Amino acid sequence: MKKNLIIFASKTGNTEKVAKEIAKSFEKHGWSNDLKKLPDDYDTNNPDFDFNDYDFVCVGSPVNSELPLPQIRTVTYGKPELRKLTPGPKCGLVFCTYAGVHLGPPEAEPALKLLELELMHQEFQVIGSLAIPGKLGDRDTSESYFGDLRHRPDERDLKNVVLFVDDIMKKLKDFPYYQLNN
Repeated sequence: MKKNLIIFASKTGNTEKVAKEIAKSFEKHGWSNDLKKLPDDYDTNNPDFDFNDYDFVCVGSPVNSELPLPQIRTVTYGKPELRKLTPGPKCGLVFCTYAGVHLGPPEAEPALKLLELELMHQEFQVIGSLAIPGKLGDRDTSESYFGDLRHRPDERDLKNVVLFVDDIMKKLKDFPYYQLNN
């Protein structure tokens, strides 16, 4: 059975909802999943997992001041040797949740790009990124870009996660590593 690692951090539960939906979607496609929620005090120097043990890796974080949380950035960056890296043959995806109160989707882009870069440091080719709007605690955001976010991610957002993973599964058919390991 193909193994998927989902590492994430979550402050208000938004990113955890998305991570669990990703796990369910991978399971629907016959994959096993290890979900690893990294708290603020996670020992990033001694992770309790090895990226090399997995066929696919998903990395997620809430957006905080346009960036992913530090424990996610540090554990994915690791300590790469001073050599050229070539991502692949294994693949991965990145995801984030964000309020985007001022400008909406562009506020998630720096976090997604940084997550992509850090996953590439683990030599995984990133084949998808997903940003899902989410509540900002219990704060009223009705005047923000998305309006009231107190109930997001909602059912529609989680359906988009399922569609996103379905699309990722179609993309994997084009990668030799996944054809050989079916």
